[in-house]
Amino acid sequence: MRFSVGTGLPTISDKDPKASPRGLAIRFLLSEDGHQHTDIIGHSTPNFPVASGEGFLSLMHASKNGVFEEFLKGSPAADAFFKVPIPYPESFLTDKFFMVNAFKFVNKEGQEKFGRYRVVPEEYITLSEEELKEKSDSYLFEELEERLGKGSVTLKLVVQVAEEGDVTDDATMRWPESRELVELGSFVLETYVKTDESLKEQQKIIFDPIPRVEGIEPSADPILEMRAAVYLISGRIRREAQKEMEK
Repeated sequence: MRFSVGTGLPTISDKDPKASPRGLAIRFLLSEDGHQHTDIIGHSTPNFPVASGEGFLSLMHASKNGVFEEFLKGSPAADAFFKVPIPYPESFLTDKFFMVNAFKFVNKEGQEKFGRYRVVPEEYITLSEEELKEKSDSYLFEELEERLGKGSVTLKLVVQVAEEGDVTDDATMRWPESRELVELGSFVLETYVKTDESLKEQQKIIFDPIPRVEGIEPSADPILEMRAAVYLISGRIRREAQKEMEK
C-alpha cells in the first residue's frame, strides 16, 4: 500500500493546497513471484476533473497557456474538482480514498453489478485550520510512521454499488451517497517502510488501473485505458532513469 500527496513533487509541503488530493495505491499479489497482480488506485476526493484523455490534455494546455480559469468556466466537473475544498486529514490513516472509475463485478452465476471502490478508515478525522498550522510540512508521513510504530491500523475496502440509470463510463459523474455500500474486506497495516528504504522499488513499480483478476472487469470508461498507458510510459521513464543513476 502506497500513500502519496499531489503533484508528484517530493519536496511539496503536506499542507500545500496543491498537495491535495492525497493518493492511495494498493497492489494485490496473485502469485508468489509477484509477476501476477491487480491494483487499486484512488485519491481523497470523489470528484474527477475530466471524462477523457482529450479532456485531460485540454486541461493541461489551459493550465500551461494561462487560460485555466476560462477552462474551468466551461467545465463544471473540473471546476468542482479544483475549487471544492478537500479537508486535511489528521492522518493518511483517518482519510477517505475514492476510486473514481467504475468496474463490473461478475459473480459465479454470471450476475453483473457495477461499482466503485472506496477505502475508508475506522474513524474519519480532519484538522481545523488552526490545527493544520501547528503541523510540520511532512506531518502526514511523520504521523504515519509514528502511528504504525505503536501498533497495527485497519482500513476497510468497500464498494459503492450502482443502480439502474447510474452512469458507469464517466469518472466525473458521481453517484448519490444513498447508494448501497458493500464491505469487501479490510487491510491491516503493520509496518511503515521509509522512503530511503523503498526508493528503488518506487522507481520500478508501475501501478495498473485495469483490473487483472477474474470476476472484476473494466467499465467502458475511456479514462481507464488512458491512465494505464500513461502510467506505463511514466514507469518506463523512471526505470530508465534509475538504470542511469546506477551506472
